Amino acid sequence: MTFSGDLRGRDFSGQDLSGAEFAGADLYRAQFRTACLRGAAFQDCFAAESDFSHACCAGLTAYRSSFYRAQFRGADLSGALLRECVLAAADLRGADLRRLTITLDCDSFEDTVLSRTAGAMLAYLFGRARSPQRARWIHVAGEHDLEHLQSLFGR
Repeated sequence: MTFSGDLRGRDFSGQDLSGAEFAGADLYRAQFRTACLRGAAFQDCFAAESDFSHACCAGLTAYRSSFYRAQFRGADLSGALLRECVLAAADLRGADLRRLTITLDCDSFEDTVLSRTAGAMLAYLFGRARSPQRARWIHVAGEHDLEHLQSLFGR
């Protein structure tokens, strides 16, 4: 199933979109609440201010897509891959970020909203990376958080 073109404001809430492909789609303010997007792919999409709250996005891949101010509250992003994506001002509170891969060429995380747990997970991931962004994120997590995350993810 492939989606493209003008899909602004479209409501995909609760739908099973496993393996769906979104290519060059304008998804501005689209609704994906509680949708199943397991293994879905977003390429060259504009999904600013879209709502992925409590959606299953496990294994999702995104390339050169904008999720500016998107809602991912409580979403399962485990095993997702985000390459060259915009996540500025996105809300990731309560999201499952285990095994999430974000390439360091992603746009800034400026104004991204995180829960303490999600912030600690990202801090841990950036802490393991060798990048200029490491210093910006590592201070988010305290020693106890890092020890807990190391026990979850291993070294």
